[in-house]
Amino acid sequence: MVSAPDTIDAAAAARAVGVTEPMTATPLVERRGKGVWRIDTNEARFALRILRPDEHATAEHEQQMMRTTAAAGLPVPEVLASSTWDRRPVLLLTWCEGRTLQDELRRRPWAARALGRACGRMQAALHRVSLDDGAAPGWLTRFGPVDEALAARLAAVESGERRLLHLDLHPTNVLVAAGSVTALLDWTNAAAGDPRADLARSLSMLTSPPPGVRRVRALVNRAVAVGWREGYEQVAGGQADMALFELWALSALSQIRGTDVELLERDIAARRARLGLPS
Repeated sequence: MVSAPDTIDAAAAARAVGVTEPMTATPLVERRGKGVWRIDTNEARFALRILRPDEHATAEHEQQMMRTTAAAGLPVPEVLASSTWDRRPVLLLTWCEGRTLQDELRRRPWAARALGRACGRMQAALHRVSLDDGAAPGWLTRFGPVDEALAARLAAVESGERRLLHLDLHPTNVLVAAGSVTALLDWTNAAAGDPRADLARSLSMLTSPPPGVRRVRALVNRAVAVGWREGYEQVAGGQADMALFELWALSALSQIRGTDVELLERDIAARRARLGLPS
């Protein structure tokens, strides 16, 4: 029998990857049937990532992307062991110090723009990493189909590069400490392609929050986005044709956030009109 999402036995999963000492398992993130737990033993602390049943291809993809990123000298968890528990892939990871950017913003909202700059600089450094053909999927349809008109415009300006794209860098997937980025987490969506797609994706998630986000948090996230773009351009320079990539990113959000997307859809329609694309 496969465990329900709310009955994942993290201690049993930890034993499956070789943790044998007395331990405590503290949930950090648990949603949509998968999550991350902090595992504390008498000797050490680890992070335990548990995926959904039969997501072994996803687990292997995450491991490969983290190995590639680590080889470039960028901060990611190290995979210490992997196994399967209850048909679920389980990864035992090194513990990375720092708070999530989201938690740090709650404590120091006045530092939003500076923290955004640090994240932007780190993302630009990530985009220096090139990927071989077949090492990761392409970015264009990573979140669903793209209409022909937008796809054609993007193809006309795409760089043709196969750079490493995270495609999920947002405030809960970045750890920070002392104003610097200490880890990039959750590599499920990683892809290869034009770096502007990854930058646009991060900016869209900051400036178009899902329904229910409080106004103060939305304003803080917008300040992060301003700093994020500044930091990115400090390293990579100004980015042309971002309006097309930002439209792609917003369209991707509209496909994965359910039906309560009226404001987002109005924004998309206005952007399409400015770009001369059919609605």
